[in-house]
Amino acid sequence: MATNIPPHNLREIVDAAILLIERPDATLKEVMKLVPGPDFPTGAYIAGREASKPLTKTGRGSFMMRAKAAIEEVGKDR
Repeated sequence: MATNIPPHNLREIVDAAILLIERPDATLKEVMKLVPGPDFPTGAYIAGREASKPLTKTGRGSFMMRAKAAIEEVGKDR
């Protein structure tokens, strides 16, 4: 992925923005219920959800990604 900013699900971001407009004192926990973390178009997983808390709170940090893979068998039966 060629970016320093991981992409997020737009619907989740809009929901979080509405929450913060309606309730500016909303907690990080409430925001993270709506935006659990980045949304990777390649389908990768974040290894350990705790890593995304500092990212959401400060905008800085890092996390480990794990690839998602599937093996399909193609044979004469198809």
